[in-house]
Amino acid sequence: MSSQALDSENSAAAESRKQVRFFANLAEGLHAMAQPLTILRSSVPASAMVGIGTLKQQHYLELSRKQIERTCSLFEILQDLVIANRTDADCAPIEFAKLLAEVAEDQRVVLQASGIELRIVISNDLLTIIGDEIRTLQAVQSALKTAASVSAAGDVVEFLASVCDGYVELIIRNDREHGRSLNSSDRLSISLSQENILSQQGEYEYSEDPFCIRLALPMPP
Repeated sequence: MSSQALDSENSAAAESRKQVRFFANLAEGLHAMAQPLTILRSSVPASAMVGIGTLKQQHYLELSRKQIERTCSLFEILQDLVIANRTDADCAPIEFAKLLAEVAEDQRVVLQASGIELRIVISNDLLTIIGDEIRTLQAVQSALKTAASVSAAGDVVEFLASVCDGYVELIIRNDREHGRSLNSSDRLSISLSQENILSQQGEYEYSEDPFCIRLALPMPP
């Protein structure tokens, strides 16, 4: 087999794996949306029942509001997942250290409110990289939000950024085992991280318990 034919075959195989991953993630997202929609199907009619007391009605209305917000959030992630799969990354110079520091500091406040410490270590040798800033931002935010979701009060989440073997590498981890699996919403969130990083020719690794995500983007030649 010629090298050109081999390259074509490898490319076709890679595209096939990409689509299998995408449809699996899409199915996970639809599964995640089913729960809030099921709750809405019950809570909306309940809030309009004849003779329902004011307190109960407020309870059902508030429950409905939360499920609508949850559904909208999941739908936005699905939209971003489709965009990352179907369109090319818009690459330009990114001040990677600055982007990471801003995202980490924003999330630190959220984690502290839940009694979780975010330990940030960003290497001084991080350089400007060529990448898609929106996708990179989404990937980091999704990974951090998932780390927050699976952590509990008293936990420490580490946010470690450095240069390694021609990549700028970010590791987000919680070394404490929690003995539980991610729910569908969490899986959808990290699938967006994965798709956004791989669409930039980056690397992605994940372990569930203890929680750890590695995101890596190639440095410019």
